[in-house]
Amino acid sequence: MKKLGLLFSILLTSFAFNSYAQSPINVGIKAGANFTNFSSNPKDYSSKTASGFGVGAMARINLNRSYIQADLMYSEKSIKFESDLSSDKTKMKNIEIPVVYGYKLLKSPLYNVRVFGGGVYSVILNDLSKGSVDHAFDKFDKSNIGYRVGAGVDILKFTVDVSYDGGLNNVSKDFSSKPNTWFVAVGFKFL
Repeated sequence: MKKLGLLFSILLTSFAFNSYAQSPINVGIKAGANFTNFSSNPKDYSSKTASGFGVGAMARINLNRSYIQADLMYSEKSIKFESDLSSDKTKMKNIEIPVVYGYKLLKSPLYNVRVFGGGVYSVILNDLSKGSVDHAFDKFDKSNIGYRVGAGVDILKFTVDVSYDGGLNNVSKDFSSKPNTWFVAVGFKFL
């Protein structure tokens, strides 16, 4: 009976590896933590990196060693501002759509080591300021365009990505500042 169970496990595992290796399209979910700050700050304020999270779906088209991947992510980002007299913590709820081109530096049926780069479109759904300086941040632009660069590892159907997003446009007409975000995510590919 133990031999039959072992044989079944080996067959199931080899089928999973075989179907994984041949799939030109991957679809899955991902979640992770983000760490955001601004490139420059409103007058008399300094920003500090604050943490948030992101969850969403991913779709990847594999082209041998290259791939194109698009995500649809919901994220909450926090930013802390401080001055000599006051402080503010702003939380932004966003929908983000990154589209990247990637290249697999190491490719095997069991794992891939990847690098990628592309663009990110972000829409702020809601921003909430807590503190005494919230009037300075009332006029966030609702959309932002940026770039994304990063690296990742695929192990079987699991993915781990580390990426950096840089803003290409200012988050407000009132002050010159671009968002910068580090994102660490873990994902699972269903297909």
